[in-house]
Amino acid sequence: MNPRSTTRRALLGTCVALLCAPIIASGQTAEYPQKPITMVVSAAAGGVVDITARSIQQRMGELLGTSIVIDNRPGAGAHIGNAVVAKAVPDGYTILASAGSVLVSGVVRNISYDPIKDLTPIGMVASSAFILVVPANSPFKTLDDMVAYGKAHPNQLNFGSTGVGNSTHIGAEMLSLLTGMKATHVPYKGSAAALTDLIGGRIDFLVDNKASSLSHIRSGALRALGVTSPGRSADLPDVPAIGEVVPGYEIEGWTGLFAPGGTDPKILQTLSDALKRTLEDPVLAAKVSELVGEARYLSASELLQYMERDRARLGKVVTAANITVD
Repeated sequence: MNPRSTTRRALLGTCVALLCAPIIASGQTAEYPQKPITMVVSAAAGGVVDITARSIQQRMGELLGTSIVIDNRPGAGAHIGNAVVAKAVPDGYTILASAGSVLVSGVVRNISYDPIKDLTPIGMVASSAFILVVPANSPFKTLDDMVAYGKAHPNQLNFGSTGVGNSTHIGAEMLSLLTGMKATHVPYKGSAAALTDLIGGRIDFLVDNKASSLSHIRSGALRALGVTSPGRSADLPDVPAIGEVVPGYEIEGWTGLFAPGGTDPKILQTLSDALKRTLEDPVLAAKVSELVGEARYLSASELLQYMERDRARLGKVVTAANITVD
C-alpha cells in the first residue's frame, strides 16, 4: 500500500470529521432538565390541589435530577394560574398542577387560552370524592333535612365553593338539579376561606374535598351529611353516599399535571415517567391517599380520554344550571 495514499485518506477523514462536527453539535439538544422547574398551582395554599402538588414535589424533583418550585396562582376559578402555564414557553420548565373540572367544564367562556389546545396533559396525580358538610350547630342533621328546607325555602340556603365552575360548585348544583332544591352560590378562592365562613355560620353548606374538611369533621367543628362517591368512604363509614338518598348523584374531583401546548413529546414523556415513578413509591402514594383521596396515575393519553368523558358528564350539569363566567 502506498504510504502517501494512506496519509491522504487519513487527513481527508480528519478534515471531514472537523467540518461535520459543528453541524452535528448544533443539532444536539442538552439533556432535560438543566435547571429548576416551576410548578404553577392554580389554587390557594392549603387546598387539595396545593397539597397534592406539594406531596409529589420533592420526590418527582429527585427523579428528574432537579428541584421543583411551587408557585401558587389562585383566582378566577383557577384560570389565572392555568393561563400562566398555557402562555409559558413550552420548554418543560413551567408546568401546571390543576383541578381537572376547571379544564373540562366549559364554564368560563371568555378566557385568554384554550384549555384543550394550549395545555397538554402530563398525567393524573390523584382523585377523590368530596364531602358535603355543614356547621356543627346547623339545624340539618341529615341530607334529607337540608334538601327539604331548600325546597320549601328557595334560595335561602347559601353554599360555598372553591371556585366558579369547579367540582365543588358543580357538585352542589348537581344536588339542586336532582332534588329540586334551590340554593345561592358564594364562590371563594380556596377551601381555607370557604371553611372559615362555613364554620363561622356565614354560609350553610359546602361540598368540599376530604383533605380540607376531614380534620374539622373529626374535631366536631363540622358535620358531614354525605359523600359524593358511589359508595361510602372508609374514613366516614357512618356517613351515607349522597347517591343513597339522591339516585344518580356522583361526582369525583381529580388533580392533573399539564405542560404548555407545543412542548416537545420527549420532555412530556420524561415528566410523565417521573410522575409515574413518584406515585409508584408506596410510602408516598399512601401519603397522597391519606391527604387527598387516592393516588392515581394516568398517562397523558389516558388522562386525555378521561377528560373527554368528564367533559361530557359535567357539561350536562353546567348547561342545565347555566353555570358561566364571562
